[in-house]
Amino acid sequence: MPQALPISVQCKTLPISVTSTASTSTALPCVGDTIVICNEGTVAAFVSVGTGAQVATLPNATPTATSTPVLPGSYVAFTLPNPQPTLGSDGTFAVPTPLNISAITRSGTCTIDVMINYGS
Repeated sequence: MPQALPISVQCKTLPISVTSTASTSTALPCVGDTIVICNEGTVAAFVSVGTGAQVATLPNATPTATSTPVLPGSYVAFTLPNPQPTLGSDGTFAVPTPLNISAITRSGTCTIDVMINYGS
């Protein structure tokens, strides 16, 4: 099984309390190309990451991108779309905006810790 990439010991970590109701959409701690999630709980969490407000959902018969599982006790890494700086009307580039995340469980609660990394 591939190992998650090492991340800086000084990276910003965002803890999210997860319940059976989708968590409020929250901006990731920074911009990067890899998201690392540690599930501290004993139940699976399902996450949705993307631009704009996110609402995590539970998997069902219709495949969606809003229900990526993070198993209990796991530490996983996923790639993120490479954010592109936008060109302003004054000709300067704006810093990319971090993506947002939401999470949900089928039942019970857990805490996920979210970290962002650069490089593969």
